[in-house]
Amino acid sequence: MDVITCHLNADFDALASMVAAKKYYPDAALVFSGSQEKSVRDFLSSPHVALEFKKVRDINLADVTRLILVDVRSPDRIGKFSGLLERKDMVIHIYDHHHLTPGDIRGQKEVIDTVGATATIFAEMLQRDKIPVSPLEATILMLGIYEETGSLLFPSTTVRDITAAAYLLKKGANLNIVSSFIIRELGPEEIDLLNDLMHFSRDFVVHDLRIKIAKASREAYIGDISFLAHKIRDIEDVDVIFLLVSMEDRVQIIARSHIPEVDVSEIAQVFGGGGHPQAASATVRDRSLEETENELVKALQDKIRPTRTAKDIMTSPVKTIPWTSTLSGAEKAMTRYEVNVLPVVKQNGYYGLISREAVEKALHHGFGGSRVSEFCSTDASTVTSSTPASVVESLMIEQNQRFMPVVEEDRIIGAITRTDLLRSMYETLLRKDRVVSHERLTEKPSIGKNLLPLLKAKFPVEVLNLLKLSGEIAAESGFMAYLVGGSVRDLLRGESNLDIDVVIDGDGIMFAQALGKKLRARVKSHKRFGTAVVVTEFLKFDVASARTEYYESPAALPRIEMSSIKKDLYRRDFTINTMAVRLNPDRFGQLLDFFGGQRDIKEKTIRILHNLSFIEDPTRAFRAIRFSERFGFKISRHTLNLIRTAVRINLFDKLSGARMYDEINLLFLETEPVRAVRRLAELDLLKFIHPRLSVTRAVEETFISIQETVAWFKLLFIEEDVNRAHLFLMALMEGLTYQERGEALKRLRVPPSASRQMLDGIRNANEVLERLQEASEKDIYHTLQPLDIQTILFTMAKAGSKEQKKAVSIYLTSLRKISIELTGKDLKEMGYPPGPQFKKILTAIIDARLERRIRSREDEVAFVRENFKFEI
Repeated sequence: MDVITCHLNADFDALASMVAAKKYYPDAALVFSGSQEKSVRDFLSSPHVALEFKKVRDINLADVTRLILVDVRSPDRIGKFSGLLERKDMVIHIYDHHHLTPGDIRGQKEVIDTVGATATIFAEMLQRDKIPVSPLEATILMLGIYEETGSLLFPSTTVRDITAAAYLLKKGANLNIVSSFIIRELGPEEIDLLNDLMHFSRDFVVHDLRIKIAKASREAYIGDISFLAHKIRDIEDVDVIFLLVSMEDRVQIIARSHIPEVDVSEIAQVFGGGGHPQAASATVRDRSLEETENELVKALQDKIRPTRTAKDIMTSPVKTIPWTSTLSGAEKAMTRYEVNVLPVVKQNGYYGLISREAVEKALHHGFGGSRVSEFCSTDASTVTSSTPASVVESLMIEQNQRFMPVVEEDRIIGAITRTDLLRSMYETLLRKDRVVSHERLTEKPSIGKNLLPLLKAKFPVEVLNLLKLSGEIAAESGFMAYLVGGSVRDLLRGESNLDIDVVIDGDGIMFAQALGKKLRARVKSHKRFGTAVVVTEFLKFDVASARTEYYESPAALPRIEMSSIKKDLYRRDFTINTMAVRLNPDRFGQLLDFFGGQRDIKEKTIRILHNLSFIEDPTRAFRAIRFSERFGFKISRHTLNLIRTAVRINLFDKLSGARMYDEINLLFLETEPVRAVRRLAELDLLKFIHPRLSVTRAVEETFISIQETVAWFKLLFIEEDVNRAHLFLMALMEGLTYQERGEALKRLRVPPSASRQMLDGIRNANEVLERLQEASEKDIYHTLQPLDIQTILFTMAKAGSKEQKKAVSIYLTSLRKISIELTGKDLKEMGYPPGPQFKKILTAIIDARLERRIRSREDEVAFVRENFKFEI
């Protein structure tokens, strides 16, 4: 016998999940493990609801062979059914959205996912499996989702919950019915209880978190009181609330949290209860209200850790300077690393701080050769990695200290700047701001956001597991691992990008080797750069140590040094590419955004990080256009001004041709080429390829024709590859003389074979076009057969008449497939001596094939014997 059941005091999510599970287990009995919330009882007693539920007493537990648990995994919350768990032959299937906790039931089949409601999981399954859903069933599932997610407003709400609700609405869910049971009017008894709870409430601050505990007593038992927690939280605007209500011989605990730092299910477990991180409950017997409150306060102090410590907000590793270094050396180091303060170290231990202000004053007075130890501050405050962020905040503000060293056992392990502190304070403010919940619902970026839901939605499970394993291995080695680059940017843009880049705050090669050993994957390392490539069965991805870079001259290749994740991200091109996602288990999925990348994705803007960016690397100008056209983003006014400045001072003349060639290729491959080449012309960048390059109407028309030609070709010949970027480059250079084209290709350092192919292609295409006008199939074949596919497609794009395009089309779709079966060896066996005659014979056979006079090998043999005499 199969039984579908849920947790005690069933809510709408439990009811909905049971009804949906019945779709997959049609012969199973629906049995509540205990009581139901009042709103659920009211709903089931409605005349339009006809659902068959059995009571536990009606079930012979000995007959149960399979137990289907929905919305529950705790053995303490399934009543008498917990006795079945001891049977070794019992088959258990579990469908739930709660976090796994110690002692939870494990099943042979488990469908567990972190969404707002278990009803969401079932709604997705029904949609995926195309199982019919009636309007009543859709309404019940919608009740489950709306109740569990606070009408899609709780922070635990995910995009999947909203999508599931939209699906159920299409299936006929009645929102009038949903609202009548979800939005409740308070009765006189409930208003009286609410007033008592508000009056007898106390606020506690635990590690900067405001927690409210509200108490009340009633002689008689009151049913569902959980909704009062939401009422009080709405009125008081607190992070976490606990209701303690003494009724008869018990104290009912109701807990609600809307911040990730407090998992109320963990607190409820102390009292034998459970739930999920945002909502939980417990029942305490044989203890007074005051005793329960005292135990709760102790549990809060034990279970809640500081929301943020110095370790969470510090930058690490930190550039330091030896105490024996000169002040002149300190000034150069500050300029190179773009910092205003350097910690001074003596015998590997922290000694003090030297500021740019002190250095500049000392240099002004002629002390450039003096040691930094003679001018550094040695009395600045320091903190440890475990110092709460609130203490760091107080120290830096009260002592007007702009740089806080983080020191462990006399060694500096990190530093906190005023920018780090302001960001931490701002993130804390946003987490407490109720608007954050709304932003999560609409998938707008928010600072400190956890991207786990997006990672699950956009990455295959194998890739997600690989990232989790990467975080675990990094943590074991004492490192921090981050997902960086385009994959993070595209996650926030709502797209999937499996170009995975992992940065390690530590030894990247050591990490890659440890990961490769665990995965039995191939690892190729580059010690000079601190990078590695890990090749698994399903993915190849890059690993690098966090590093910074500096440029010894404009447009030169950068010099690399190991650094912190913040400095690593700062060396990147645009703000949208500077975000990272933590992979270590304790904060897996948390977004790092030091430079406003989320803002610029939201505003669809390409923005440079600093004013010297194009001077250091002019190729970023080409990338700005590429990203702008690829994503439909605008280039910020300041960024455009900096590009124009770089053009005006001719920085691109110093740029390596090979690097420019790579960027041009990517620009033509990843964007709409006509718009991209217009932007190159508008910003006067084409002159750095060749001074006479320009974008004319003819060039634009050829670009458009190339796009149409390549699209047609790829549709018919999917497996054949063609270099589209070279076709556009040929069109761009066509207006130049042959010599000028060679100069342009030489400037771009195009490989010799590709350069010859493009030069010959432009010339040949123009020569053959006239011969294709009103040509026979035989003429078409002999005209186009010697040409490579790139030249043929360029010819088709350049064709000015329908006859010319048709000629190329006929060749590509049929004529080029024509071949002869006889070979030189066959002719030799037929008695023909090798020599020039062979070519003449084989050409004649092809012509006969093209004229449809020959159709088989036998025809070829007869044709040869009839038309060619032996030459001795």
